[in-house]
Amino acid sequence: MVRQNTIGFVIFKMVGREIKYLMLHHEGQYWNFPKGRQESGESELATAKRELAEETGIQTVEVIKDFRYEYDYDIDTIVSDGVKEKAAKHAIFFLGQVQDQEIKISAEHLDYGWFDFETALKRAFYQDGQNLIKAANQFLSKR
Repeated sequence: MVRQNTIGFVIFKMVGREIKYLMLHHEGQYWNFPKGRQESGESELATAKRELAEETGIQTVEVIKDFRYEYDYDIDTIVSDGVKEKAAKHAIFFLGQVQDQEIKISAEHLDYGWFDFETALKRAFYQDGQNLIKAANQFLSKR
């Protein structure tokens, strides 16, 4: 089984007094947050920032201190010669605030959107994503 870290951001911006979360549309009903694989020798935060820039075009993000959320999941992945193998992934997410800026999604995504908490919660296809958005929203509501 292949083991990988996947690291990213829950990105938000303030619209008046309302928090809006950035989510990326992959396929079907699958929406998630910007994330990707950690490269050799790269710090976790460097991975999150690189993936954010690659997937959204966002270059400047204010990292919110004291928020870190982790979970494990398994997926089928193609590893070599078209052979599928289980991959055990360890997801790590930071929380980041941005100001208004243009979003340029990567070719791996179909669309993006800025959503309020309730809508983001509904868009989060998997339970782990729902738990992540709940944790981020709870953290922000205490600030």
